[in-house]
Amino acid sequence: MRRLLVTLSALLCLQAGASLAAAPALSDHPQWLSLLHFDRDGVFSEPRSAVLDDAFFLAENGRFDPDAELAATLAALRQPASDDEPHARCRFPARALWLTRQTGEQWPAAECPEWQAWQQEHEGAEAGLMFASGYLGNPASFFGHLMLHLERPAEGQGETLSRLLDTSLNFGADVPADEGLATYMAKGLFGGYEATYSRAPFYRNTTLYSEREMRDLWHYRLALSASKRSLLVAHLYEVIGQDFDYLFLTENCASRIARTLELVVEADLTPGSAPWVSPEALVRAISEVEVDGQPLLQSSRHVPSRRLQTEWRYHGLAGEEQAAARAVWPSIDALDLSAPAYRALAPERQAAVLDTLLGHAAFLKQTGDEPGLAEQERQLLQARLGLAAGSEPLQADTPLPLHEATPPALVRVEGVYSEALGGAARLILRPLQYDLLDSNATRMPNSALEIGRVELDLLHEGARLRRLELFEVTNLHARSVPLPALPNSAWHASAGIERGRLDCQGCLEGRATLLAGKSRQWGPHLPFVLLGGQLRTERYQAGPLAPMARLGLISDWTANQRSLLQVSHSDALKGEAGRRTRWLLQHRLALGKTLDLRTGVEGDDHSHEVSLGLSWYF
Repeated sequence: MRRLLVTLSALLCLQAGASLAAAPALSDHPQWLSLLHFDRDGVFSEPRSAVLDDAFFLAENGRFDPDAELAATLAALRQPASDDEPHARCRFPARALWLTRQTGEQWPAAECPEWQAWQQEHEGAEAGLMFASGYLGNPASFFGHLMLHLERPAEGQGETLSRLLDTSLNFGADVPADEGLATYMAKGLFGGYEATYSRAPFYRNTTLYSEREMRDLWHYRLALSASKRSLLVAHLYEVIGQDFDYLFLTENCASRIARTLELVVEADLTPGSAPWVSPEALVRAISEVEVDGQPLLQSSRHVPSRRLQTEWRYHGLAGEEQAAARAVWPSIDALDLSAPAYRALAPERQAAVLDTLLGHAAFLKQTGDEPGLAEQERQLLQARLGLAAGSEPLQADTPLPLHEATPPALVRVEGVYSEALGGAARLILRPLQYDLLDSNATRMPNSALEIGRVELDLLHEGARLRRLELFEVTNLHARSVPLPALPNSAWHASAGIERGRLDCQGCLEGRATLLAGKSRQWGPHLPFVLLGGQLRTERYQAGPLAPMARLGLISDWTANQRSLLQVSHSDALKGEAGRRTRWLLQHRLALGKTLDLRTGVEGDDHSHEVSLGLSWYF
């Protein structure tokens, strides 16, 4: 018996010694650093955890020392359970699971009711991402938004994303409700906000993004093994409610979700020292990564917004049915269910018209507050209940998933000839994101969002700056169907440096422009009118403030061809010296996902120029 006790003691000592010997290597393991959310080496700082809460660490300096945190975690896991506080395996089930897989060591039994409830709720869940398309109503959402998604096993319910039990995990900043725009932008760019992972039923996020903000959703299911999914689910339990660093450009939903997924994906999903990380960059990275020899991206599915569903229903109607829909609801404050064009339809076609109008009413209720909408919706619903039940399936025209759309970064090389300056080559660089000619339904149709666009003219004497666009945001708010709509405005905002005249290489001016107006869809053509003003540096005695008007027309000729005609006129408040008119005509021919050919003619009061260029998107 004594010999047996000595042998067991020796084995325990050997096991403890092996664990301690392995600890230094484990503390540098990428998965251990991911469990602690240690960011990679920065340009000006040493690695540290992005988690701000002291309760997330068991060592006093665990936020900065993964070795100390590993030693403290092992010590806490080896302690017997007590009634005074939750055991470490209850607080950090992912750490406990990972260390068991690495060392083979088992931990003392402990009662963990909250962790067990979470584990039971998400047992066998598929992991994925949910991407919400860009929303120009909030600067932090211009580039879209990402959420983690835990999809419960179907269990005979069918493959549908409308199941109420799926869980979405959202990473977002905690912004006070009364925060001003200037403070919001400053803190978002330079620091001052904290962010957390929060959980919500999937239907709640669908209501917010798809119904209220009219943003399309794409669900990306990830091909992870059961062991990787169990580790990810355990880690999400650990981080929900923890406070993290937050910055719009680098410490955002995309970068934090990337770091979270890197726990189970042996790849750097986003660059560690990039000046910005966008949701689109992470989605594209996931589409190119392999795990265990298989593509990480298993499938993608589209969840259309209420706006897009209304479009589909209306365009699925026959011509006489569309006319009947317009006759029933001719204006926002009038509803005529006795319209002859509607009464002439068969009952089943009347039902299709009313289904379309009910969808449009739901769309209007989410986009504005019109007192009569509730009564009009009630009348439509009452009329619909008098017809046969059931509705026709949507005539869907699903846009491309984000990872298959044109990439956001652009390099273009153009040949340019100016009647005043002669020939030149032009280099155009755009890090982010799309303009009026390459916008699409995957991002936001009939809009522009360009950040950091640079145009250089390459001459014999060297490169000369033609334009530096700090940002340009345009939202034309085109009406997609000719049904009543609440008032909304097309708008444009931009700031940068640009040549004030086409006949002068050195006439650079700083300017900031703000315009608002209206647009209207006419088949493949979208005319728009914008009015506003421009602040600019005072040159040529023009004055710093100029009222401005802009007229334009976007035309979609085919799926691969689009043109833009635009005329801008500014009239300075200090005489004719600052009165300027500038026009351009551009045409884009898409040659594939990553190439296009562009031609253009541009003119002002002093000169004209023509251009032909080839663009590469990456």
